[in-house]
Amino acid sequence: MKSIRMALVAVVATAAGLVVGPGVAQAADTQLGIDVGNIAWEQYTSTNSDVAYRLKERSGADCNFYTGFWADPNNDRYDGSGYGTCGPVSPGYMYRNGSKTWDDVRWRARAWCADFAKFAFYWGGAKYTGLTAAAGSFRTYGINNGTWHGRGSGYVPRKGDAAVYDWDGNGSYDHVAIVTSYYDTTTDGNHYVVGGNQSNAVTHVLHGNWESGVVGYASPAKK
Repeated sequence: MKSIRMALVAVVATAAGLVVGPGVAQAADTQLGIDVGNIAWEQYTSTNSDVAYRLKERSGADCNFYTGFWADPNNDRYDGSGYGTCGPVSPGYMYRNGSKTWDDVRWRARAWCADFAKFAFYWGGAKYTGLTAAAGSFRTYGINNGTWHGRGSGYVPRKGDAAVYDWDGNGSYDHVAIVTSYYDTTTDGNHYVVGGNQSNAVTHVLHGNWESGVVGYASPAKK
């Protein structure tokens, strides 16, 4: 009887889009998550010289393209932050007067991990309302949209999730990065993230699924 029940659980899990591993049900990647993860990955791996140039800070601490995207008043997606320019001007896609345009983006300076992660959510087609330049806004976003998976939940991260970190454990959220792949469907397995402002650049890093600094994962929500 027990073996029959286990077989039924496996069938139900498979039908629900879950991959069953040893002692844990791993939700399959969603198309939205794949799209968000691909944006982060394509930024990191792009051979386009303009995109490659934007992957490192220039002209001083925290001076970066991704903040420039969100803080540019000429961008229809301007977040109202009003940060002053800090140096480089480089081209990128923005919306101007309702049209997608490859145009100059004036770089701006602030801690920019969340600006990069929000960029991936936005261009990946996810809802981005409520996301700000604060890493902790991804936790709030996940809670508000029912996509937050906190520490101790047994959740295994999926592609496109935003991993939120509190490295010193004081309740202040220090960093956020985008999961681009995972290769272990257990809670103590491993995944890769691409994140902005990692050693002052966009980098690709391997993490444990629930390493000490991870407080949770926010999956992208549909618009």
